[in-house]
Amino acid sequence: MKVARWTPESPLDLSRSIARHARYGPNLLNVVSGEYLYRTTIAGIPYRIRQLASGDIEVGAPRSLDRAVAESRYRLGAMLPVEPLLDVSERVPAVADQLCRAPGYRPPLNPSVAEVLVTSICSQQVNMRWAATTLNRLVERYGEPLELDGIRLWRFPSAERLAAAREADIRAMQLTTRKSSYIVGLGRHLVAGDLDGLQHESNERALQRIMAIRGLGRWTADWFLARCLGRPDAIAAGDLGVRKVVSRYVAGVDEVLAEPDVRAATDSWGDGGNWAIHLLLERWADGRIQNRRKSRGANRGP
Repeated sequence: MKVARWTPESPLDLSRSIARHARYGPNLLNVVSGEYLYRTTIAGIPYRIRQLASGDIEVGAPRSLDRAVAESRYRLGAMLPVEPLLDVSERVPAVADQLCRAPGYRPPLNPSVAEVLVTSICSQQVNMRWAATTLNRLVERYGEPLELDGIRLWRFPSAERLAAAREADIRAMQLTTRKSSYIVGLGRHLVAGDLDGLQHESNERALQRIMAIRGLGRWTADWFLARCLGRPDAIAAGDLGVRKVVSRYVAGVDEVLAEPDVRAATDSWGDGGNWAIHLLLERWADGRIQNRRKSRGANRGP
């Protein structure tokens, strides 16, 4: 095992940042065990990360350590600018409050084009727990099982395997007919190189190229900008969860704002938008968890 470490330039709380990986049930791609997060690089090399008492992030891998370090930095948002987020927090009390509660939280970024887009397809119009279930089934069928430190984890399916899959086999995993078709079609586009070089495109051009693929609409494209390309100003304004948190924590209204109104409410956030929205989503998730605990306590009685 080769080991390296890197120092975050701003506060980073690894445990808080990776907690969402276990929020919706077992996660075959991001395995949290003890103090470590295990996963693979895009090239399929397993690695692990943990946070040291100094705050540094330690990365361990059997080979390709430089690549593992680079990907760990990306996944933990090392490139996201802090100053624009602090500017948003000065104008939006809910963002400031969540920053106080979780100062080291980082948005869940992922440099794998295939993984982000397929995950989005699985998540279309279903709850997150069911999306995680169907994604796990897809990964077990078409991915590659690996092991590190006795921990079993999976490499995400290659574009070639997805492109060659039978739609009927994907439907058997309880994905819809349309989603099965979208996943196979996406695999073929990836093999053909139709989505190569997106990291070099402007936001608008990247949106256009993604939405040109059957089954990938604005919702998917916006989340892709935010979580795969790591664009600091990207906000998935059409997402129901995003609409809810902006309605409650920014606009202070009970009704759920429409997408155009969410875009208008967050237009001035600039390069702090991506991080700020993820903080508000975590605030919402924290509230739901607390409410469930209170409900269980009330049900138990005295």
